[in-house]
Amino acid sequence: MNSTNRFLNRLLLLLAGLVLLALGAAAAAAAFVPVVSSAFADAADQVLDTVRGWLAHTPLSAGSDSAGESPSWILLALVALLAIVIILLVAFIARQGGGRTSRVHSAPPVQESPGRIHLESAVPQQALEQFLDARTEFVSSRVSTYRVKKTPTLKVAVTCRRGVSPREAATIIDEGLHALDALLGVQLPALVQLSGGFRAKKSSRVA
Repeated sequence: MNSTNRFLNRLLLLLAGLVLLALGAAAAAAAFVPVVSSAFADAADQVLDTVRGWLAHTPLSAGSDSAGESPSWILLALVALLAIVIILLVAFIARQGGGRTSRVHSAPPVQESPGRIHLESAVPQQALEQFLDARTEFVSSRVSTYRVKKTPTLKVAVTCRRGVSPREAATIIDEGLHALDALLGVQLPALVQLSGGFRAKKSSRVA
């Protein structure tokens, strides 16, 4: 019910976990296994020597007074890579947990006049919650609004009392949705989630 990509989230967590696990295992081995510690020290010296050689042959500052050398391609590559990583992380974070909307409907006025009529999500949410709270078949209820495929959609989540069948609960909620349609003058798509010892059921009005 939101814009978060679950597969991408789990893939990122898996990759981050594997990287951290590998780094932790390598650090532990380098600290407690003499053979690995010795090999790590030798490899680290070789890597440092190689990097020093690269830096020695590649200028790190733009424009040398004597030779007019160009900026370091290593430095430019690192800056570009860092910028790309930051942009990707910002875009990824911005997409997390999205999907909620504060508006369920927007339409022009009945008479020909400038402007538009906007229906805030709090109106159908409170109306439907009051209807469901008055029913003894439900222990609790919660109505929220999400944007699903660019369409505002109500999510109706209820917890049924023991002995209430899913069919009975779905019928009651459907009555409330039809009454809400008549009250607002517009049919809002809805997703119904039932809980209380049985499997969740989706309403036929899912967007």
